[in-house]
Amino acid sequence: MKYGIAFKLGVLLAVVGVVAAGMSGFYAYQASRDILLKSARQELLTSTRVLARRITLSREEISRNLQVLATHPAALQALRAADAGPAADQAADQMATLFAQLMRANPSYFQLRLIAASDYGLERVRVDSAQSGLLRVSGDALQEKGHFEYVADTLKLDTGETYLSRVSINHELGPNAGQEQPTLQLAMPVRAEGADKALGLIVVNIDLKGMFALLQADLPTGYQVFLVNGEGDILIHPDASKTFGFDRGQRALIQDEMPQTAEVVSGKVNAAVFETAGKDADYPPRVAAFIGQPIKVRSNESRMVLGVAQPLADVLSRSQPLAQQLLQIVSLLCLLCLFLAVGLARAITRPINAVSAAAQRFAEGQPSGPLPLARKDEIGSLARSFARMQAQITEQLADLLHKQEALEHLAQHDMLTGLPNRRLLEERLDAAIANARRHGGGISVLFIDLDRFKQLNDRYGHDAGDAVLKIIAGRLQGMMREVDTVARLGGDEFVVLLDTQTGEEHVLGIADKLLNGLTAPISYQGQELSLGASIGIGRYPQDGQTRIEIMAKADKAMYEAKVVGQGGVRFYSGAQ
Repeated sequence: MKYGIAFKLGVLLAVVGVVAAGMSGFYAYQASRDILLKSARQELLTSTRVLARRITLSREEISRNLQVLATHPAALQALRAADAGPAADQAADQMATLFAQLMRANPSYFQLRLIAASDYGLERVRVDSAQSGLLRVSGDALQEKGHFEYVADTLKLDTGETYLSRVSINHELGPNAGQEQPTLQLAMPVRAEGADKALGLIVVNIDLKGMFALLQADLPTGYQVFLVNGEGDILIHPDASKTFGFDRGQRALIQDEMPQTAEVVSGKVNAAVFETAGKDADYPPRVAAFIGQPIKVRSNESRMVLGVAQPLADVLSRSQPLAQQLLQIVSLLCLLCLFLAVGLARAITRPINAVSAAAQRFAEGQPSGPLPLARKDEIGSLARSFARMQAQITEQLADLLHKQEALEHLAQHDMLTGLPNRRLLEERLDAAIANARRHGGGISVLFIDLDRFKQLNDRYGHDAGDAVLKIIAGRLQGMMREVDTVARLGGDEFVVLLDTQTGEEHVLGIADKLLNGLTAPISYQGQELSLGASIGIGRYPQDGQTRIEIMAKADKAMYEAKVVGQGGVRFYSGAQ
């Protein structure tokens, strides 16, 4: 049987149409898959950094609460008047009330204690979170804690310094709800003003599992959180049996489960983003991001490693609707080629090739070009389906980019004032130093510390303090140029970076201008608030060759200005 040209051309066009449709679908699917994976990796890394920042902020909030308790007069009275009868009881009752109020406001606190440096570290005041509610422990139930590491280490600290214990399982005896649960302790010494030795310490036990559960609740569904100590021991893991292996005499290390984390644990790199192979049936393939987080308070741990992971299947599931659409498109194209190939060979070949080329260009990241959207036949339906698919992918990418930019902004800016934070300041200062070193020139860093801010905060409250900090931030931005950087390091400390060659007199003039603007009265709820400021100036290359050196010199100059007298401006090394 001989086959005519129409049959052969029809078969050929059908084959070409199927191949073109299949290649278009394959390239579009592969491109969307690769883009989704890349976006997921970046989103995970950004989420990990934001989570690390939130943990740091939580630790700083706990330190502030400890400072309020450690400086409360009742704490000193309870420690001094331990055997003085009613005075001691009244002070202890007052501290117990404060402990209970803080624990109600912070559910992650499952124990607060005031421990004396004398009597072998005897507990003076103790409030536990028990199953039935808050429980004050008193009398003979108070225990001696002098043999615990956190007591001795905290008593050696200066006033206002925070001690952070290792993360461990709580084996201390008592009725608290944290018994045999993952915990860490934060402590601060209680010292009379001008005294050399601490009279005792305030200790808070944190429910680590509960705290991380609250943090993880803000992450997207399916995200998994990991916490590892500086040696790789797993502390937080989706599989609870993997955690705290060292407490059971069998260590479970994250680098054994995920070898890609080894360099982060060892400190060779600060971050790692990777995909796991998923050879173990218990752990399917995942996309993960891990970062090293140095501990900036006194602690027996030097650093922690934080990780966030997402099942690879969850990432790729977003491409399933696209795959279904592509399958529908290919099926439609095959039918068209089978039924219309003979009479419409030339008319069909041209628009199919156009769609295939558009898909190819789209897969390569180039403009897809014109599509035959105006046609009323199946080819037009194919083109419109492809256009909708392309629009959906573009919309998904734009949404992912918007979320990524928002997360990056949160990671680089102060949440209260909106100013650049320490991380962004350090990046800009490093870039300015590199530029100045390459092209010549100088850089000036103005370290600003507000005077009498603590008294204002204590007198008018934290809302007033936050309002004042926002006003100060606005004044600083209003007095500086757009090319200069105004950043907030935390508390009442600000930094101004002058990224241009500026003479000494000009820098002094700018500093005086800032000083005048900062010390101007501030109106708050009908009251005139007055603050002072001390400004220290560090310069490149006069005061150092690196960011750390210049920041340290500016900080030291600021403290020298405070010593000379609040409200002053001073260059490092006494330059005038």
